[in-house]
Amino acid sequence: MKRLISTALIIFLGITLASCASSGYNAQKGAAIGAGLGAIGGQIIGSNTTSTLIGTAVGALAGLIAGNALDQHVNEVNNTQVQQSQMAYATPDNVSQPQVQAPPGQWVDVPGQWIGGKWVPSHKVWVPVNP
Repeated sequence: MKRLISTALIIFLGITLASCASSGYNAQKGAAIGAGLGAIGGQIIGSNTTSTLIGTAVGALAGLIAGNALDQHVNEVNNTQVQQSQMAYATPDNVSQPQVQAPPGQWVDVPGQWIGGKWVPSHKVWVPVNP
């Protein structure tokens, strides 16, 4: 019966701590939640201080790793959204953005050439035109 109550308490605390987590660094929150759950699990399994401390350390490490992975994923998604939201005036392929009107000008092909002792490959350059 004691193990059933302890297991129910672990599940309840895990759900409560995870749902109350506010925005911020997930690595720190994961380490804190993992340490708490690991300490409870270590106490249930070993019923002594040594197993509680080992459970705390293992739980904190596992929570830190999981939270850090989540932080990296969130940063990657945010960076992708920022890059997609930055709109250019014009593109070399003359694909205009539907919401932004390109300034007057045109794309010009520049052939490859030697400049200052270095080879510059052919590329396109935006040449503005004064209206």
